[in-house]
Amino acid sequence: TFRRRETGFYQGAPYVEEWKPLPPRLHDPREEVVSCETGPVAVAANEVSVRQYRQFLERSGYEPQTPHRFLCGTEDADPAAPVTGVSLADARAYAAWAGARLPDEFEWQLAAAEPGFTRREPAVWNWTESEHTDGITRFAMLKGGSAHRSEGSDWYTDGGLQDPSFSLKFLLPGLGLERSSSIGFRIAWDLTREETA
Repeated sequence: TFRRRETGFYQGAPYVEEWKPLPPRLHDPREEVVSCETGPVAVAANEVSVRQYRQFLERSGYEPQTPHRFLCGTEDADPAAPVTGVSLADARAYAAWAGARLPDEFEWQLAAAEPGFTRREPAVWNWTESEHTDGITRFAMLKGGSAHRSEGSDWYTDGGLQDPSFSLKFLLPGLGLERSSSIGFRIAWDLTREETA
């Protein structure tokens, strides 16, 4: 499920010839059925914590190419809280260091239905390895929703926890601007057939 936005969903912007269509057409809830096959994968029970990410920084020496907004929202955070202020590249770097990767949006959704899948507090959107381009912009799909809510306009990003089926198209502007205090991530590992037997 998703909320129809001015940026569209996978196939670009739906309102190229029309400016500012009014609700209910613009921001109405939509449902799209997508068939996909996933291999055997284990998705982490919860998001990477501030403590875990700081250990990664100390042990790996990782430095982002663009430091703008790096780790925003973690200055005074509980070490057990989900790390935020990380870009998709920052999340991928941690995952690679941990011998893992990010789950794609479908793996995340399926894992969320399994026992033991939890959310750290405060809840944050989760990056997924579902990066796309429509030929003009790059975007990634976020999952899970966040505790943060911006009220007062249909134009704001959906706040609050979301159903596991809900996906949010998030444009990737670069230069660190995609880092947010409302976005974290969890990691996943590909499994062999023997590990799933």
